[in-house]
Amino acid sequence: MISFTRCFKLSVCVLCGLALCAGAAQAPQHIDIKKLSTTVEDVVVPLPNEIFGALNKLGGVNWKQHVRSDKGPNFTERPRIALLLGTVIADGFIAVQAEDAPTVKDIGQRVL
Repeated sequence: MISFTRCFKLSVCVLCGLALCAGAAQAPQHIDIKKLSTTVEDVVVPLPNEIFGALNKLGGVNWKQHVRSDKGPNFTERPRIALLLGTVIADGFIAVQAEDAPTVKDIGQRVL
């Protein structure tokens, strides 16, 4: 069985070793943008209707069950507002798939 003092000494040695490794890895002072790739190859971004088409091939989905009608909280910080806008737009896509016209109209008003 390992004694407490030996385990403590081993832990201190490991901690010191990690501290030295962390200090050695420093961020570069300058990044040359010309060395970065300007094009992204073999990346396909699907359109929303392609996504829903693929989901429809999996089987029938009851989209009305997934429509959210709650308005959610109002935020004042810009990042949170951006996230909220994204979720509202996603709710709009789901409402369109559910063919729920009143909800689509309500979500359209929330976006504006």
